[in-house]
Amino acid sequence: MEDLFYNDVWRMDWGLGDPNKTAALIAELMVAVWWMAYWRRWGFWVAVGVFAFLGICLVHTFSRGGLVALIFGLITIAVYAPRPWPLARCLGIGVTITVMVAMSFAIDAHERYGQGVISQDRSVSNRLMLWRAAPAMMVDAPGGWGIGNSGTAFVRWYQPIEHNEQYRTLVNSHLTWLVEFSWPLRFLYFFSWLVIFLLCLPTNSDRWRVIPLAIWITFGVASFFSSVAESIWLWLVPTFSLVVVVGHRLLAMHWPKLIIWTVPVAVASFLCVVIVLLGTGRTSIRKKEEQIIVGTGDPLVWAVVDERTLGKYGYARVIRNYLDEHPSQRLSVGIVESLTALPGDLGGKKVIVSGRPDEMSEDRIRRILSSASKVVLISPSYYPSEAGLEPGTIGDLEVIFGEFSQSRFVSAWIGVADVRRVPGLADYFPNWPELVLSRNRPLPVPTPD
Repeated sequence: MEDLFYNDVWRMDWGLGDPNKTAALIAELMVAVWWMAYWRRWGFWVAVGVFAFLGICLVHTFSRGGLVALIFGLITIAVYAPRPWPLARCLGIGVTITVMVAMSFAIDAHERYGQGVISQDRSVSNRLMLWRAAPAMMVDAPGGWGIGNSGTAFVRWYQPIEHNEQYRTLVNSHLTWLVEFSWPLRFLYFFSWLVIFLLCLPTNSDRWRVIPLAIWITFGVASFFSSVAESIWLWLVPTFSLVVVVGHRLLAMHWPKLIIWTVPVAVASFLCVVIVLLGTGRTSIRKKEEQIIVGTGDPLVWAVVDERTLGKYGYARVIRNYLDEHPSQRLSVGIVESLTALPGDLGGKKVIVSGRPDEMSEDRIRRILSSASKVVLISPSYYPSEAGLEPGTIGDLEVIFGEFSQSRFVSAWIGVADVRRVPGLADYFPNWPELVLSRNRPLPVPTPD
């Protein structure tokens, strides 16, 4: 596992693979130690000592998200802390905070904390770019983009063309999962967090519940600034605290009144409505099950993509760019990754199939040829016989290969279909829309008899 450094200083990592995850765990523990202050009178001073040690560790992670999460957790504790606050305890906490500040200056962590606030920081600006796209991503995909697909979906369909960073997630656990979930699960996600807050809400007789509440707030805030909640280790402390709260409520048979349970339902519904309002009308992208439609109206063109031929991200980015640059065509394009995802009725449609599509079969290829008005195969990675195609049996079919293609299938298609050799390309087609959609297409290269 590779260590991370900031200004040649090691960013502490407890084996979690990410200093931000380590910082989130430390912040949870720094909040949890104050449970001791509610357990025994002398527990306060034990908590101060442990808090100081963990604070030094937190500073050594250089994580801004972890520090902000801790601040929110401590504010929660302070709001419900018994008053007045004894002077000795205030001094103890003040000394602890001073130690953390001194440590941050000693290792120059304060410079990183200031980035994005007093100076520009790409990690902050890129996060904001990701987060701003989240509402539109949710609205465009009512059924969700699928678990593990949020980062890829963003790069393909929402990232500004001038950017080329690649992402696995939206660098925010909450938004990542909300984008990947369907609307019912999005509502359930909001509802679950609100129910946890409701159960942990302290009362005058059970002030100690502020600690579980603060732990969950710390965890939630940390999960907002990075995709840290994917680590199971970060769930241990919050889950344990929630089990304690639920167990105590079961023993005491003390639950929120029935009318109060309508609050999480109402707030979760309100948040879903806000997302719809923020995300509606921002793009011309629609995702329905396995189909992605770019543009308005019913697609007249359908493309079956093979990442090896059109690129993992590039195929989506170039079609977005092409449609933006050719608004007069008023074109709508449907994108799928397998032949089975194509619509049942292809009458009057142009179908583009690249490489070797998923779930390819002779019957499926023949169905496309018999129903579509035009079929274009881009660098097909199979023999005509595998698709049941023979000379004289093919309708309006065009086959495209690059001039420098190394494919062993090129010679097999010559004489079977209209083969076009594109100058300057091999087996990867980075700008396929210009090739198959533009009116000014490259002229065919003569092929041998």
